[in-house]
Amino acid sequence: MPAESPAFLLTEPPDEAPPHQPAPLGWSGTSSFLLGVLVILCMVVLYVQVSSLVDGAPSLARHSLHTDQRAELDITEVATLPASAFDPVPDQVSRGFTRAAQWFRLETPSSLPGDAVVVVQPSYLDDVRVYTPDPGLVTGWRLFQLGDRHPAPERSRMDLGFSVAFKPVAGQAVFVRVRTLNAHNIRVRVLQPAVADRENAVLLVGFGVYCGAVLALAAAAAIAALAYRDRHWAANAGFQLATLGAMVFFFGLGGRFLLPGDPLLADQLASWFGFAQYFTGALFYRLLFREYGAPAWLLHLQSLLLLFLPLQVMLTIGGRFDLAMQAGTLILPLAVLVMGLAVVFVRSDDVVLLNLLRINTISTTMFFLLAYATHRGLIEARFLHLYPGVFISLMTAVVLHLTLLRRRELLGREQESTQRTLALVRQQVQFERRRRLEDGRFLGMLMHEMRSPLSVVAVAASALERKLGGEGAGLPASKSVARDLRRIGTSVGQMRSVLQQVQAVSELEHLMGGHGPVQKPGFVQDRCEADALLGRLRDLLAQEPRVDASELLPRAPGRLVRGSAPLVEMMVRNLLDNALKYSPPESVVRCSCELRTGVFDVIGLTIRVSNRIGPVGAPDPARLFGKYYRAPLAHQHSGSGLGLYWVRGTARLCGGDVEFEQRDDDVSFGLVLTFVGDNE
Repeated sequence: MPAESPAFLLTEPPDEAPPHQPAPLGWSGTSSFLLGVLVILCMVVLYVQVSSLVDGAPSLARHSLHTDQRAELDITEVATLPASAFDPVPDQVSRGFTRAAQWFRLETPSSLPGDAVVVVQPSYLDDVRVYTPDPGLVTGWRLFQLGDRHPAPERSRMDLGFSVAFKPVAGQAVFVRVRTLNAHNIRVRVLQPAVADRENAVLLVGFGVYCGAVLALAAAAAIAALAYRDRHWAANAGFQLATLGAMVFFFGLGGRFLLPGDPLLADQLASWFGFAQYFTGALFYRLLFREYGAPAWLLHLQSLLLLFLPLQVMLTIGGRFDLAMQAGTLILPLAVLVMGLAVVFVRSDDVVLLNLLRINTISTTMFFLLAYATHRGLIEARFLHLYPGVFISLMTAVVLHLTLLRRRELLGREQESTQRTLALVRQQVQFERRRRLEDGRFLGMLMHEMRSPLSVVAVAASALERKLGGEGAGLPASKSVARDLRRIGTSVGQMRSVLQQVQAVSELEHLMGGHGPVQKPGFVQDRCEADALLGRLRDLLAQEPRVDASELLPRAPGRLVRGSAPLVEMMVRNLLDNALKYSPPESVVRCSCELRTGVFDVIGLTIRVSNRIGPVGAPDPARLFGKYYRAPLAHQHSGSGLGLYWVRGTARLCGGDVEFEQRDDDVSFGLVLTFVGDNE
């Protein structure tokens, strides 16, 4: 046994965690609440700081606004409106969804030196018209036609927003007309040319940094998707690329550089990228939440949200861009709500991953609430609301990338643990194979050593019995000795039977473990004719007085069963020996056969051995075919507990099986044999 101890030291239960892996940490409701409060505070501070940093210079003009609900007024009518028709407004206002035309009246101070620039943002407004005073024209006004539905090369200034340079005229205002179909904030300012140029340069640099960061994250996700063949990384890459495409067109770069002569197509592509951004984001979150145990009803709700893409596509094809955009905006609160519910229900043993999901959800929800509060006029609109997707999409891209990196790390740990467990299992299997080989050698040596003395005892007993029959026949002492010699012969026969069973089981396990040859004479590869086998069994069993073999009749003319005839006879003999041994002494053991049918044809044959339950009692069905199993009261009979184990193992190697059935006081064992197919 000392030689076996190292092998046992290498083993480890496969279902236990590796000893070095830390136990999963808990996450309480209080901790989640504190995390949410911390993230909200950080979001508000970050939002205020970034807004003040990028908000830019204030307007040099005084602003007022008139809303033309029918969008029918022209510049001559608006210019003659009294000052009371215009409401004072800040340089940035939120208008939401509306078909009305917004007229901004910009009163520049008379002390403004030199030229000035009217800057209108954001760059995804449909129609922007700037009217500057020009006494040389008949109407008295010079029109600059802008907007993302007008060719970019026709603009006087190539800024990210819509800008027009003009010379202020004392006592005359500048009018800006804006009409767009999407939800929007409008920021109109009058700046000095140097200030406008500086802000545009800063905006270009910032947008370039944003595009570079998102493109790098998308490329990394795409590479990870190819390397790991992981659809989560692929969905994330698609989400980031769709976001980047939407931002490029919303900032006007698509219409300026990619499609300068087709502004309508550029505007449509901006809508398509927006739809794709929503769809790929919803798909990615559904994959992520499904992996971490979100309930089925929530996953079904997310699947319904994915159906908004075909709805938006149909509305876009039908020319209703406004309804398509409104559908996306209206579904956004529901998508945020579903994402928040999913984070509540997801389960993971890793606190870091859960925290990343929570931070992403809280930040998205908080930013959505800030945008909604701005549209409702509850808080002042700032520059970030002009391009609301930039700030939150960049933060989401980073957090989601960190989430997938953490997920990849956890999967790597799990795979490493699985590989270690697999290595331990392989070591255990190799040890078990070596143990079986050693057991087989030991049993072979033991049986060889026992057969020789048994043969000597059997020969000596036979010689004594013959001698007593010749010299001491008729003497009482000789009769007693002869009876004892017959008992010795019976015991020797029983011991030989046990040794044969042990050897047969050893050979069977050798084959089942893959150590022996696949082909063996008279074993798996042999075939025998079914009806001839039944006839031979009926003739052999006719010599047994307690066996009724009258029902072993021909059933399948010309069909072959798997296994040789001697092998099947040995299996039936084992079943009969058990039935004769453990049934009442005067009872009859019945041997019958029946066909087994499949869906379209007869597939096999069952040879059934039935007997009444004897004094030993009924066997335990759960342990009946186990190795070395014997009933508690069966030890008064000789046996090894290997017979049924060998019969079932051999039958299964031949493609069959052994069935057990108990009805009241009767038990039966059915040896299932399979027919050879026509194409075999």
